[in-house]
Amino acid sequence: MDALTNLLGDPSILRLEVSLGSRELPVRRLYGTRDFVEWLKERERASEASKLGAETSIIEQIDTIFYRFIIGDSFHNRWDFRCIKVEKHPVWEFKTPDIRIFGWFPAKDCFIAAYGGWADYIKDHDLYRGYRLEIRRLRREMSLAQELCGEGTTPDDVISNRSRGEIRDSRPFR
Repeated sequence: MDALTNLLGDPSILRLEVSLGSRELPVRRLYGTRDFVEWLKERERASEASKLGAETSIIEQIDTIFYRFIIGDSFHNRWDFRCIKVEKHPVWEFKTPDIRIFGWFPAKDCFIAAYGGWADYIKDHDLYRGYRLEIRRLRREMSLAQELCGEGTTPDDVISNRSRGEIRDSRPFR
């Protein structure tokens, strides 16, 4: 078994499912840590409305960005997601109007979400460095091989923007 398969089979990493249409196929893979999945379930139970007055609820915002990711929609750097800091094994942030989701890409088109939080709180308290360091700590505690910590700091390094329906294997970064 290769390292990526082992990582994605780890019981502390869970596949995140998003409902797809009958003619839609997943193009990218999405996972979350157990703590992230618990955070996500709490958002779902709380049925929280947007703090910024967006028409969609918090869970709808998260579902939309995850859906777009999985079906292979184009993502735009800085608007939809971004690398927190240019470094060898960067942490990435997915963005909705109200929520920020932090994680990493162990392979192209494969994201592992580790933490989520309210955008305004994260910005007001400048928590980006803290989330970055927590994900680095988490990867160390998991004893991940360097290639599973992800490399690449531009969107094209971590996701393929291609037409819907095309399925391709994700390979660890080399």
